[in-house]
Amino acid sequence: MNLLKKKVSKEILFSEYCKILNGVLGLSKREAEVFSFLLQKDSEGATENINTKLIRTELIKKFNISEANLSRYLGVIKDKGLIIRNQLGKWVINDILRPIVKDKIFELKFILEVE
Repeated sequence: MNLLKKKVSKEILFSEYCKILNGVLGLSKREAEVFSFLLQKDSEGATENINTKLIRTELIKKFNISEANLSRYLGVIKDKGLIIRNQLGKWVINDILRPIVKDKIFELKFILEVE
């Protein structure tokens, strides 16, 4: 088995995770930044609704983007199933993409089927 290992700080965990996933997801740089920010907010406990006005305002200020562009980026993120509606109709990170760190290790496994 091929094993690639990299040490990252907690501050850049989500951006590094998005870089790894982006080989499969094909997000633009801005879309990946927005998704990384949403992952960070989710890890801080914003799991009830990741698409609140407060979070959107933070995104606009942090990345200096317009509301229209943010809506477009979030639309792509939603279309790709990265954030989904829960049973209560709130937007949350898709569970299969939520990074879980155990004992300071986050393990990610990719399986590529070769035809």
